Amino acid sequence: MRQLLTSLLRFLLRHALQFALFIVILLAGRMLLAEWRAYSAGSEAVAALKTTSSMADGHGAGLAAAATARVNALQKASQAAIATRLEEVQTQLTALRARQQPSLFSLPLPDTTTLALHAQEEATRRVEIEVLAQEARYLTALQAALKGEDARQTLARLHAEHVRAYAALQNNVRQRRQLEAQHPLAAHLPGSDAYAQLSQLEAQGQRLRDINLQAYQAWVAQHARTGDASRPAPFAIDSTALAGALAPVQQAIAAGENQLARNWIARWRAPVLDVAPTAALLVLSAILLPAAIKAFFYFVLAPVAARLPPLSIARELQVAGSSLPLPPQGESRISAVSQALQLQPGQRMLIHPEYLQSSPVSSCKRTQWLLDWRFPFTSLAASMVALTRLESGEPASVTISASDDPLLEVAVVHLPAGGALVFQPRGLVGLVCEAGQPLAISSHWRLGSLHAWLTLQLRFIVFRGPVTLIVRGCRGVRLERAGLGRSISQSATLGFSTDVLYSTMRSETFIPYLRGQQALLNDRFDGGNGVYLYEETPRHGKQPGKVGSWFEGLTDAILKVFGI
Repeated sequence: MRQLLTSLLRFLLRHALQFALFIVILLAGRMLLAEWRAYSAGSEAVAALKTTSSMADGHGAGLAAAATARVNALQKASQAAIATRLEEVQTQLTALRARQQPSLFSLPLPDTTTLALHAQEEATRRVEIEVLAQEARYLTALQAALKGEDARQTLARLHAEHVRAYAALQNNVRQRRQLEAQHPLAAHLPGSDAYAQLSQLEAQGQRLRDINLQAYQAWVAQHARTGDASRPAPFAIDSTALAGALAPVQQAIAAGENQLARNWIARWRAPVLDVAPTAALLVLSAILLPAAIKAFFYFVLAPVAARLPPLSIARELQVAGSSLPLPPQGESRISAVSQALQLQPGQRMLIHPEYLQSSPVSSCKRTQWLLDWRFPFTSLAASMVALTRLESGEPASVTISASDDPLLEVAVVHLPAGGALVFQPRGLVGLVCEAGQPLAISSHWRLGSLHAWLTLQLRFIVFRGPVTLIVRGCRGVRLERAGLGRSISQSATLGFSTDVLYSTMRSETFIPYLRGQQALLNDRFDGGNGVYLYEETPRHGKQPGKVGSWFEGLTDAILKVFGI
C-alpha cells in the first residue's frame, strides 16, 4: 500500500511539474511574441515617419523655391496681379486648413502603410500651409507698400485680426470644456455623438490655433516694419518656421524611438548584430579548423613520419629479444574465457581479486598494494593496486577468469629468460614471477621520435623474463609474428617483443579519418621473428555519447603518453 501511494505521489508530482513547465513556456512564448510584434510595429512606424519627414523636407524645399521665384517675379507687377495672387493664396490656405484628416481610430487598427500615408498627407499639408502663409504675408506687405497704406493702419488691422482669431479660439475651448462637463464619459467613448462633436471641435480648435498663430506672426512682422512703409526686401522663405511645421512628425519619431528603446529586443539587437560576425567567424573556424588540422596531419606529418626510421627498443636493452612461443600454425588466438595455471613452489602470483576464480585452500594469500613500488604512478594508473599475492609450498592449480565482464577473455603469455616485451599495463591483470627476485620492469622514453609524438606514446614499459603475464582482451587476445610487416589499429595493440621494429603508417582513406571513424595512424611491426600482441575488439578510449567522454579521452591521452 505504501509503495502504491509513493508511486501515485511521484506520478502526480511529475505531471504537476510538467504542467507548471508548460505554463512557463507558454507565458514566455507569449511575452516574446508580444515584444517582437511591438518591436516590429514600432520599427516600421519609426521608419515610415522618418521617410515621411525626409519626403516632406524635400517637398518643402521645392515649394519654397517655387514660391520664391513666383513672389520675386511680382516685385514689379501691378497691384491687380498682386491682389489676384494674394486671393489665390488665401483660397488655397482656406482649403488646406479646412481639409479634414481621416481618423486613425478605427477597427481594425490601421496598418503601417495606412499610418505612413496619413502622416505623409499631414506633413505635406503643414508644409504647404507654412509656405503659402509666408507668401501671403509678404504679398500683403508688398500690396500695402504699393498702395501707400500707412504702416500703423496695417498694424492695427493685423492686431484686430489677431484679436478675432484669439476670441474664436477661446470660444472653441469653452465649447469643448462645456461638452466634456456635460458628457464626461460619452465625450471620450468612440462612436458616440458627444465623441464625434468633441473630435470636430478639436479639429476646429487645431485650425483656429494655426489661424491665431499666423495672425500673431503677421502682427509681429508688421510691428517690426512700423514706421517704414517702403517696398519690402526680396522674398525669402523662413527655414526655421518651415522646419517648425514638421514638429509633430519629429515628436512622433522621438516618441517611437523612446518606446523602442524600452523594448528589450531593440536593446539586445544592436549588441547581437555587433558580435554576430565574430561569432559566425568563430563557428566557421570551429568547423573548418579541425578539418584543416586533420588534413595537415594526414597529408603532411603522417607521410613524413612514415619515411622516418622505426623505433627499436632492443638496441637500448642490448638484447636479441627472444621470441615468444607462438600458437600452432594457422592460429593466433591465445585467449579463453578461463585459464588454468600451475603455480610452482618458489613462485608468486600477483592477480586482481576479481580475476581469481579458484585456488587451493592451502595456498597463502596476502594483499600487495602496488604491482611494483618503483613504479607507483604506473601501478595506480593501470589499476594494478590492492592485488592478491598467492604463494604455495607445493604445486597449485589456479583458475583465472574474467568474472565481471562476459566479453573479456584471458590469455597467458610466458616470457622466457632473456626475453623482453614492450607491454601496456592497461591490459595486465596479473603475473607470475620468482618469489625471491624483483620484477624486471623498465621504462624508456622516445622524445625525439616523430612516431612517438604522433601517437602520443612517448614512454614504453618493458617487462623482462622470466615472467608469465596474465593478459585480458575484449573478445579475445591474439599473438602474431611481425614477419615482413604487419599493421593493426593502435587502440588494439597490447604489446610487442623488443626485437620488433615499431613504426606508424597512415590510414588508407582520408574521409573515415576526417569523420572520426578511424585513427590517423596504425601501428606497424617489422622483424622476422618478432611478435606482437593485440586484442580483437578494443574498447579502450571508445565510449562516445557519454557526458564525460571528453574527460575520459583526455585521461586516455595522458595515460598513453606514459605508455599505460
